Amino acid sequence: MSAIANFRKRRLAKGSAGKTKATTGNAQITITQQNTALKLLAQLLGCDESKAIETAQEYVDQNIKFFCEDDLPTLHVDSEKEQVDVSNVEDATDELNTSIDSASNAAGEIESAADKASDAASDLAYQADDINAANSALADTVEELKKPSAAQNSSNSKKKTEPKNSSKK
Repeated sequence: MSAIANFRKRRLAKGSAGKTKATTGNAQITITQQNTALKLLAQLLGCDESKAIETAQEYVDQNIKFFCEDDLPTLHVDSEKEQVDVSNVEDATDELNTSIDSASNAAGEIESAADKASDAASDLAYQADDINAANSALADTVEELKKPSAAQNSSNSKKKTEPKNSSKK
């Protein structure tokens, strides 16, 4: 053979290495690894592209069918839809909103009462400080009163120092 013929054979062999041939009836189909149909089959079956044909053959052997156009569910028209009673849901929603409002009001009242209690506790603390200061001042005054005075004692009057005259009649 000539060099050109050898080159063509190598090139054809190299080109067909990534391809496989499948026969369907009279037609031959060349399937490459990047064939879109193979990718779609792999996605539908949820498997790898290299195992897509094997998995599909297993499903066919097990007589597993997928939806056909006849088996697809029909879409409902708006007039055919069943009306749902939502009044119970609306009532429950209203009650829930009322409960939320009540809880919010109660929380506000509790916060107000807590503020008042805090103010009362603060006032009580100030009054306790005032009482302690007055108590301390009173204790100091009592101590001063208990001390003997530094002033001279007054002398006894003559009347008190003279003996009583008793008259005997």
